[in-house]
Parts: sequence; C-alpha cells; structure tokens
Amino acid sequence: MHKKHKRFERYALFSEVANQLSFSKAAESLGISRSYLSSQIHQLEQELETSLLIRSTRSVRLTYAGEKILEKMQGINRSILQLEKELEHTKTEVSGLLRITAPTIFSHRYLIDICRDFQAQHPNIEFDLDIGYNREDLTKSNFDLAIRATNTPPDNMIAKKLMPYRHVCCASREYLDHHGLPTHPDHLTQHNCLSDPHLTQWSFTKDNQRLEVGTTGNMLISDNLLLLESAKKGQGIIKMPCYLVQPALDSGELIEVLSDYFIAQSAIYMIYPPQLRRSTKLSAFTDFMLQSFMQ
Repeated sequence: MHKKHKRFERYALFSEVANQLSFSKAAESLGISRSYLSSQIHQLEQELETSLLIRSTRSVRLTYAGEKILEKMQGINRSILQLEKELEHTKTEVSGLLRITAPTIFSHRYLIDICRDFQAQHPNIEFDLDIGYNREDLTKSNFDLAIRATNTPPDNMIAKKLMPYRHVCCASREYLDHHGLPTHPDHLTQHNCLSDPHLTQWSFTKDNQRLEVGTTGNMLISDNLLLLESAKKGQGIIKMPCYLVQPALDSGELIEVLSDYFIAQSAIYMIYPPQLRRSTKLSAFTDFMLQSFMQ
C-alpha cells in the first residue's frame, strides 16, 4: 500500500510539471523544492521504465507516454474535484461556501444584493463570486453555480430560467437634442455609437427583415457599466440589455431610440451540475433567486 501511495504522489507531481512545463514553476506551485520534485519524477520514470519528459536547458516537453499520463491524471483530478463538491453539498443545514460565476452586469444589477439578502436569512453561508465573462466549464471547475445569458442552456446541466431580456438602444436627452433622433437603424452611421470594441456590428429586425449596421464611435470600452455612464453623460448612443439600462430609462436619464425595431432577445439562466440537485444550500439559494425574480 505504501508503494501505491508513493506512486500516486509521483503521478500527481508529474501532472503539475506537465501542466507547467517547468520544474521551477511546478515546485513553487506545489510548495516543495525543485530537487525533490526532480528526484520524484526521475523515480517515476525508473519505475515505469520509460521517459516521460524531454528536458533541455531551456524547456521541458512531454513524451508520448507523458502525454498519456497527463490525460489520465486530468480525468482523475476532475473526478476528485467533483467528489469533493458532492460531499460538500451533502450537509443538511444551509451553511458553508457557495462558489458562483456570473456576468459582470448581472452581478452589479442583481446578484450582489441577492447574496446579501440571502445571507441575512442564512448567516452561515459564505459566497465566492467570480465576476466576469469567462464561461467556466462546471464539469472541470470548482464552481457550484453559473449565471449565464443564453438561449440554449447546456443539456448536461440543470438550467432554471430567471428572466428573459432584450437589448435596447438609448441615449441621453442632451445627446439627442444636439444630434437628432435616429428613426431608422441606418441613421446610426451618422451618430456616435459607444460599444465594446468587438461588438460594433448592431443587428435589427422589423417585419421579418434583418438589418445589419456597422457602427462607429469615438469611444470603445470593454465594460458595459462604463459605457452606460458615458451615455448618461451625453457622449453617444449605446445598445444594452434592458435590465441594465431600465433604471436610467425610468428616471429619464436615458431615452430609448429605435423602439420600433427588434434588436435581440435572450434569457438569464442559473446552471448547475445534476449531481448537486440534492444540495441543501444550493437548493435554498436557487429557490431564493427564483423568488427574487417572481416579485
């Protein structure tokens, strides 16, 4: 048994070197000395009677055998991660850590407040929130729950719809008074359109006809909240999810334009692995989320 234990340890050490392709970086990540790490990999190669790494003074590469071991170890690591997640969720009380990945604008508009209100009812809950636009793979990552904007939630996950939403174009009254009100999507080519650098092509539909407009503007920002603030200050026209701009529309800070045209529609879903469907804390939180959007 001791030999098997040491063999598995060496496989784990090897997988870190294989992922990093560097003994120094792997040793630092593992918190062990480089010499110990090197000796363990050498011992593993002797036990298997094959080379796993091709070493040079500047680089480390995997042999075919090394690639096969790395592939198997990645599968084992995913299985261990999934097991730990399932065990963490076997508790019957609403307590512990919930790891959530969610889009930035949804988090600012809703998630932070919902988490705070949930903690008021369940003070033993902690949250680890990853806010951004990376679509984490829940089968490989340690997240319990993902919030996603999509029309096609993944088939291998449990998906619960929170709300539909559409995109709207809007601008401040100050901007429209100075530059005029666009009444057709083509008019946008004469306006300062503020957008993400990768989302300058805006699509519209009316009477089953699709229109594509290439927009231009003097400010491209890869942050929707900053685009919203720029529009409020009269700097141009934006195209945003309605739930983000609705408070500004209600207050009159922004005015919707081209409302006769359909732009795009999607939905916000909660998504989590089916293995966690019996989780007390996750069930309590997802039910709380659903109730928040039913009010």
